[in-house]
Amino acid sequence: MKTLARFVKACWNAYAAVFSRVAGAVLSNRGLAIILLLSSTVLIIGPWLRSSVSRDFRGPHIPWNNYGTARFLPEYVAEAPRDWRWDSIAVPLLAIVAVGVLVILVRRQWTSQVFGLLLAVSIPALAVAMWNHPGLFEFFESEVRGRSMLRTVYRMQSDDLMTARAPDRLQTFGGVAGKKELLEPNHPIVEPMKYWMYGPWLVATALIGVIATRQGPWSRRFAYAGMWAGAGMLLAVAATWPRLLAEYHWTRSDALESRHQFAAAAESLEQARTTMPDLAYLRRYWQARGRLDYRQQKASDYRAFFIASQYLSSGDLDRARAELEPFVHADSDTPQRDLLAEIIGHIAAGFSSQGKTGAAELAWREAAEIASWKPTYWVAEAVTVLGAAPERASEIEDRLFGELCEVGDCFVGSDFASALGDAYFETGDFDRARGMYTKAMDLFHLPKYVNLHAQEGRLGM
Repeated sequence: MKTLARFVKACWNAYAAVFSRVAGAVLSNRGLAIILLLSSTVLIIGPWLRSSVSRDFRGPHIPWNNYGTARFLPEYVAEAPRDWRWDSIAVPLLAIVAVGVLVILVRRQWTSQVFGLLLAVSIPALAVAMWNHPGLFEFFESEVRGRSMLRTVYRMQSDDLMTARAPDRLQTFGGVAGKKELLEPNHPIVEPMKYWMYGPWLVATALIGVIATRQGPWSRRFAYAGMWAGAGMLLAVAATWPRLLAEYHWTRSDALESRHQFAAAAESLEQARTTMPDLAYLRRYWQARGRLDYRQQKASDYRAFFIASQYLSSGDLDRARAELEPFVHADSDTPQRDLLAEIIGHIAAGFSSQGKTGAAELAWREAAEIASWKPTYWVAEAVTVLGAAPERASEIEDRLFGELCEVGDCFVGSDFASALGDAYFETGDFDRARGMYTKAMDLFHLPKYVNLHAQEGRLGM
């Protein structure tokens, strides 16, 4: 009996010793620093930019610039799943984390330098994500408008679908999409801040790491962190200099235009495009160039684009389409196809609200063919078809259900599955209807935003 007691005591002492060592290692300064550094990996590979409908753009998806072989433009990169890129902003950040863990294990006194380097690189990475890809944020803004079209389409299907009655995920997570912001848009330099996600948290994590691991008085800690932050800001200016210089030329062009010096304004606008070639793929550039051509009475594709956009703003959709459509073909630039697809989308939404499902289906399909990189249009087409012809549910599922991976808005994706479930239910295919309602619940169901439609549909089985 004494032998057994000694054995139990020895086992307990061994367990206590191991637990003490492990807890001491984890809760030590070195252990906490490594945990903080490793936790930044989640922020690096997590979502950096969030759109209204499409999938999030993660750190490994975003390149430093567009000078590589593959252009980082919406029509090429909007579709999901996306590949991780070797030229992404995440690569140097992950390298710093990997090497930094080894450095902290070997040289604990260099911990503050590791976090300082992470801070100095995360700041330009965030700046690049916000300002080196202006076409991406125009795509985000167009998806906010597309989400409002989807709300009209889903409301015609059923009032209790979440897309029709709940805010989009940008509003849900404290983001944009208020009426004031849509009517009074921010400056293009400020606009990206409405769509950022984990980037600022990575900068904050690195800053906390620098301050916490630096030894000495608090004044020296903050001064040391400020030195690394200043280095990061200088790198950010260098990394985004073409965009900043282009915005200077653009502002100068606006000033010259306001003084009716149209030729000089056009020259300054071209300097902006030459400084940053990506600006040529913006609707903003096409409108500015078209406005100058219009005021100088020059006939051009830009002028037609500008006039069509003005008709769209005033709600004259037929004249907007008639003005732009002759200039748009399969090889047209992205802004032309994007604007024409949006015009046709508004026409289709009008057909849907009037109950003209046949005309709406054709219009949605045409918009989806013109701007194939935007999921809004094919989702709207599918929901319109399901509401008008439930017997085509199997066709829609086979053709489009697999494309749900492109949809990041769980409300839209879940309601799409619910619409398929409704169609199968109406045609008497209860097994497939139950499967679709279950899929809708799997895609989204929370206590705050109850997926009432899918829940009632499944209970009705």
